[in-house]
Amino acid sequence: VRSSRIAAGHGAKVALAESAMGGSTADGGFGGLGGTCVNVGCVPKKLMVYGSHYTHDVHDAKAYGWDIGAPSLNWQRFIENKNKEIARLNGIYERMLGNAGVEIMRGRATLVDAHTVEINGKKVTADKILV
Repeated sequence: VRSSRIAAGHGAKVALAESAMGGSTADGGFGGLGGTCVNVGCVPKKLMVYGSHYTHDVHDAKAYGWDIGAPSLNWQRFIENKNKEIARLNGIYERMLGNAGVEIMRGRATLVDAHTVEINGKKVTADKILV
């Protein structure tokens, strides 16, 4: 994403192929613009770690005079909200790419040769291809 945005900023005609459409995938994962960190790595891990601390925070609050009932977790709501946050980040990446003039081509890209990729049955050629 970054390299395509920077290249477009220098005047290059840039297209980015993305097979993940954003949202839950058939295998239970999550995919979209932003790569591994945003979709299945750093960001979801941080959200899960932050969320796991709340039960301890509620327990610790008693020492500071707070009377709070026993915490409970609605796992489905947590996962839905995690996915909404990731989708929000995917949208930010999509807007940044669009504003930079990068064409997003939805589909899986397969290298055909040094100057050709095939995306959804369509062959696209370029002087330079970055994988």
